[in-house]
Amino acid sequence: MSRRALWILAGWTALLTAFYAGVPAWRGVAFIGIVLGNSVAYFIGLRRNRPRRKLPWLLLWGGTFFFAVGSVVAIALKELGDNSPPSIADVIMIGVNQPMLLLGFLLLARSGAVSRDRAVMLDSLMLAAGALLLAWVFLIGPKFADPALNMGEKAVSAAYPIFDVLTLALMARIAFGAARSTSAAFMLASGTCLAAADAVYSYSQLNGDFQLGGIADFCWILFYLFGGLAVLHPSMTALTQPRVITRHQLDARRVVLGVASLIAPTILFFQSVQGPVRDGVVIAIASAVLVLLAIARMSVVTAGLRRSMGRERELRRACEALLSTTDREQVTTVVHEAIARLLPPGTDHLVVLAVDEGHEAASPEPAAATTVDLRDIGELPAELAATLAGFELVLHCPLSVGTTRRGDLFVAADETALVGLQESVPVLAGQAASMLDQFALNREIGRRNSETYFRTLILNAADIILIVDDNNRITYASPSAQPLFGLENPVGADLIDLVAVAGRHDVEQALDVVRTHLHGPNEVEHWTVAHADGSAIEVEVTVRDLRHEPTVEGLVLTMRDVTERARLEQELLRRAYLDPLTGLGNRLKFHDTVAEVATDAAREGTTAGVLLINIDDFRVVNDSMGHDVGDELLIAVSRRLADALGDRGSVSRLGADEFGVVVHGATDTTEVEHITEEIVSAFTAPFTVSGSVVTAHLSIGVATGADIDDAQSLVSQADVALGTAKSGGKARWRRYEASLHEQVLERMQLRTELDQAIADGDFILHYQPIVDLATGRVRGVEALVRWQHPGRGMVPPLQFIQVAEECGLIVPLGAWVLRQSVADAAGWVREFGADAPYVSVNVSVRQFRSTGFVTQVFDVLEEFGLPAERLTLEITESLLLGDHESINEDIAALRNAGIHVSIDDFGTGYSSLSYLHRVPVDTLKLDKSFVDTISTSQQQLDLVRGIIQLASTLHLDVVAEGIETATDQRLLLEGGCRYGQGFLFARPMPHQQVREHLQALRPVVSAA
Repeated sequence: MSRRALWILAGWTALLTAFYAGVPAWRGVAFIGIVLGNSVAYFIGLRRNRPRRKLPWLLLWGGTFFFAVGSVVAIALKELGDNSPPSIADVIMIGVNQPMLLLGFLLLARSGAVSRDRAVMLDSLMLAAGALLLAWVFLIGPKFADPALNMGEKAVSAAYPIFDVLTLALMARIAFGAARSTSAAFMLASGTCLAAADAVYSYSQLNGDFQLGGIADFCWILFYLFGGLAVLHPSMTALTQPRVITRHQLDARRVVLGVASLIAPTILFFQSVQGPVRDGVVIAIASAVLVLLAIARMSVVTAGLRRSMGRERELRRACEALLSTTDREQVTTVVHEAIARLLPPGTDHLVVLAVDEGHEAASPEPAAATTVDLRDIGELPAELAATLAGFELVLHCPLSVGTTRRGDLFVAADETALVGLQESVPVLAGQAASMLDQFALNREIGRRNSETYFRTLILNAADIILIVDDNNRITYASPSAQPLFGLENPVGADLIDLVAVAGRHDVEQALDVVRTHLHGPNEVEHWTVAHADGSAIEVEVTVRDLRHEPTVEGLVLTMRDVTERARLEQELLRRAYLDPLTGLGNRLKFHDTVAEVATDAAREGTTAGVLLINIDDFRVVNDSMGHDVGDELLIAVSRRLADALGDRGSVSRLGADEFGVVVHGATDTTEVEHITEEIVSAFTAPFTVSGSVVTAHLSIGVATGADIDDAQSLVSQADVALGTAKSGGKARWRRYEASLHEQVLERMQLRTELDQAIADGDFILHYQPIVDLATGRVRGVEALVRWQHPGRGMVPPLQFIQVAEECGLIVPLGAWVLRQSVADAAGWVREFGADAPYVSVNVSVRQFRSTGFVTQVFDVLEEFGLPAERLTLEITESLLLGDHESINEDIAALRNAGIHVSIDDFGTGYSSLSYLHRVPVDTLKLDKSFVDTISTSQQQLDLVRGIIQLASTLHLDVVAEGIETATDQRLLLEGGCRYGQGFLFARPMPHQQVREHLQALRPVVSAA
């Protein structure tokens, strides 16, 4: 389309030119047709080619159009015989046409050539001065010398040559600054034809022989033709595109400037040779102007040299900095800083160092030379243009080293600032490209060294590397594959045949999944490989699909022998679930089993049972017989539990003396309870441990899936039931009920309130008399604590003593009981004298073992003035068991001071005769459980009599507890028991009632 438009315009102009020459009468019409063709060409060219800047072209079109208007007006005035200058045509030409053309050419020159510095301006002035001298000598001077012309005519005659001189100067600047293109050639031809036409016209006017249809007319027609062709040709956009002036163009410009400088002496020479010098003054003025412009030009050159030296200095600094860089980021930083220093201070700019990541090695394609060019921001890729937004022009320089292109350097700034970088940027870009090329070379060397390194690693690695084809046949095997498979060379073997038979289908399926890209990255498979000797080897396998890699073309398998690790894992897992002492499962195993059985029971419709078991008073065995005996007892208990349970469940040791039983497959809750009864019954028989007979009773808490099927809740409910069973006594079992949970909450509430009660002093003491069974005389009283609860009323000790023991509040509570009892007893001594009873105070194991207990007793006795023989401390058997020298020493210290020591509830614990003679005490208190049946059981009566005789042999007194009938009193008295207490004599009573009771008995005692 562009070529056709050019031919159409050329044909149209040629046709009208022929018509113009052949038909003089229609010359005006033909001229108007040529002008219209030129205007249409401008319109089509601007619309189709869309130059960067349209204003220069619009001004050129306006100047051309008004040139035609002025020409038509001049012809019309000539026909009318009124064409003496200055005419309307001259006004149009000089006032409109010539300024528009000059401004259009100027903007066109400034748009294409970026070197808009003072040197360019001076060069243009020197060229214009030389050309103007020629115009004066040949055109303007003769006109001014003609006496027939008035000043108006002389001024008009001078204006046209001056316009032509300026036009030629601008044409020269366009020629040196614009890109070489067809459109530029057309534009230069158009301007040249215009200047030539004006020169011919002026010379004809000077000689008075101008006629229409002459050479001048045809030069003007060519002016219109070449102007239209210039705007129609697609290369017209290059005239307004910025470009950097090359060294060749600068040299050509210097040649032209040299010729312009020689015009004045040349004219002077020829005028001197031909005769007198006519234009000496003008020549002198022109020479002076040229000399001054040359001096100014030299100062500009000097300033440019200084700037060049500064740029050289900055470039050296940048190059030195680049030599010390080690990566691309540092190169980018150095380039940014260097360009900032090369630009004038405060210049807004942006720098992009676009490194081509795709060229890490030398490119086989030839790279462009390291040349700099200016580009419009719109020509850049969208992403890069967005980065450099805000600027119109960008200076571009490729980063090339030899045949290798590493990327591009882009600098965006204003047009003038970019001029100073056009020579520095290639140097900087070349050095940056060299460093980037060196980095790439180092990476390539490192990569090749790494390949050698990794090849060595693979050949010597313990892991096995295999490559298999699409038929699962091994195409490569690392040396470590030989010992794994037991084959001399596995290459060529079918991988599936090397896997254990049971896993071959799974392995084949796994490889197919990888080939279909359904396999996740780096997923680990576990295979069993069959060794040639028949042994099985566990391996970890990762598979990657590298069939797309030309050097591989298969699946890459990385295998690791984990046979030993798997064995160790199984051993660790077994140990993690095993109790090392009993060989039973541990707590972790127990919880897993509960979860598994609960799930199976819910699925199968059976009942799961959970039993939590504690050995009653196991600590006494440890303390009295030692931990070795305790461990043997735990082993024996675990065996008996396992035997009693059989295959109906599993037994685990949860810690210390706590066991857990999980019953599976029970039909209902009744079956679970029956199993629990069997377990309890199995522990009625004692154990023989290290030659000693030890009885071990169990407390059991039971929960079943009939109540809840959640594993965690089953364990929690069994724990609640166990706590209830233990609080109710020994050798008991309880199944969880909703009420038990309420009891647990009740105990927690009771514990909280107990702490506050001690602080508030809500406790009182009741005393139960201890009497002489023969005379009925009150020998002593046992202090019994009661809790006056503000909401619950009087709380008996059975409901809170155990809670106090569990939470440690028994120590402060016991201290209060001791203090209050001693205070009351001291009062009785002051009132009744020798007839006053002694006071017997219960001391818990924890209280007795607390720091400073003995000192505390002595201090209380001293504070209230109670004689030591009036105080009896009741301790339990468990305190005396074991090898506790400090306990024995404390008891001896108390007895040496006169305080009596009594063993409370004798016969209900781990009774041992050895401590009776090893630890001296004063009294044995026979538990109520022995007394209750002596009137109905001869065997029980004989047992009691035996205990009394034993105590007598050891010189110990016996106090029988719980005497409620006269028969019990008589039988005990006949058996040799001297003292007793119980409801038969008196119930526990407050302090004041004790006083009244003692006063009431005084006459009776006196009478006796």
